[in-house]
Amino acid sequence: MLVVGGAVAVQSIGPAAAAETTLRAAAAKAGLFFGVAASPNRLYPIVGQEFNQLTPENVMKPDTLATSSGGLQNTSGADTLVNHAQSNNMLVRGHTLVWHSQAGALQGASQATLNTFIGNAINRWGSKIAYWDVVNEALEDNNTGRRRNQWPHTMNRDANGDGDYFDSGDTDVIRDSFIRAKQVVQAGGFTTKLCINDYDVEGLTVQGGTPNRKANALYDIVRNYRQYIDCVGFQSHFNDNPNSIISSDLQANIQRFADLGVEVHITELDIDDDLSNNDIGSGQAENYRKVVRACLNVAKCTGITVWGISDSESWRSSERGLLFTGGNGSYQKKAAYTAVLDELNKGRTVSTSSVPTSSVPTSSVPTSSVPTSSVPTSSVPTSSVPTSSVPTSSVPTSSVPTGGGCSASVSVNAWTGGFVVSVRVTAGASTINGWNVRLTLPSGATVTNAWSANRSANSGTVQFTNVSYNGRVNAGQYTEFGFQGTGTATGLTPVCTAS
Repeated sequence: MLVVGGAVAVQSIGPAAAAETTLRAAAAKAGLFFGVAASPNRLYPIVGQEFNQLTPENVMKPDTLATSSGGLQNTSGADTLVNHAQSNNMLVRGHTLVWHSQAGALQGASQATLNTFIGNAINRWGSKIAYWDVVNEALEDNNTGRRRNQWPHTMNRDANGDGDYFDSGDTDVIRDSFIRAKQVVQAGGFTTKLCINDYDVEGLTVQGGTPNRKANALYDIVRNYRQYIDCVGFQSHFNDNPNSIISSDLQANIQRFADLGVEVHITELDIDDDLSNNDIGSGQAENYRKVVRACLNVAKCTGITVWGISDSESWRSSERGLLFTGGNGSYQKKAAYTAVLDELNKGRTVSTSSVPTSSVPTSSVPTSSVPTSSVPTSSVPTSSVPTSSVPTSSVPTSSVPTGGGCSASVSVNAWTGGFVVSVRVTAGASTINGWNVRLTLPSGATVTNAWSANRSANSGTVQFTNVSYNGRVNAGQYTEFGFQGTGTATGLTPVCTAS
């Protein structure tokens, strides 16, 4: 495992490489971390032997750390975990700064007090924390796609009544918390990356094929605040709740977020044995394979963390959802462990061209500014990505528009039997107020899902048109949409028309 400035240095694995015998070694070769949630009283040797990333299960939550004024207290447990991670060459994920639950003395606090706590926590550990979950679980349950109505989200105000909190006159605790966190990171010269984390956001759809509105709401948050957000966490507590299943479009949703330029992490993984008819052998192992492979197939999915070591020590012990049995330092590997190790040893099957090269500016965040809903257009160097032994992507580009027209380019991430296509629409010399992109799919290809665009058909010649929030594109700027499909997606040539 290589750690450079608190971030993973991604390595590639060739097909002839010798198989590794631990999760951390296999993950490092595949170019990601494989971590575990732990507490100070469970830092058994297995933690450093099998894992190369550590998330404090509870001791970095506000109910432990925060005073009512935003100061710090009770830091010894967190210090123990951070020191253990450093001694074992492990990354640390700070969890969490702003959360409606386990808020402790911060419950009901103002944004100013939250900002004080954010600053104190980030500054205490600095670059020893590779990733911080700045905002956790901001969206409602039951696939409504709405923000929570509990504190701190009761501070949100939709000033112009347009149904969102993204406009410059709105008040948004998510935006304001990330702005503060970014200011602290930049002022301290830290390498820490800033994440938003939630559950039931893993697939494009939920059970029955209904669109995952919660995932779509999270996507809109990241898209609008991309200049502050570096990474997205899919908690991945998979179970038989209709909104919590392992959907077939998990990989496509990971790719959708990755196409925004952020890292994507599976942050709190456990898989209920109900999803394998109470089989914790081959059935559960196959479910773990699906999840790990979905991450490995997306270059910017850079880490997986399981939420505990063994079933008996899990917060959901009755669901038997982890990789080991046993406890108290004596653990036995389950079939799921073997399946995960095998998938990691197979390595990635993605290519670098599926990763966007344009992202967000790295200039300092002004203390008084608030973001607008426009899509940023500046670029920042992306982290290294592995080179695939099987090329799977191509990026054809249409002709450059003149006048008030538009152009479109596509990026394809393909696997056997399926693909994800990301499309960038760029305005020409004048602002456009709407766009239409025509694509002709190869014979046998079928679109199964799309995001940030309407579509006229699922096969043949398909017209993709803007949705309400992304039709207006300023001169020289861009917006993006995407779709998933079955079959192949070779030879796509997009034709963009502005309106």
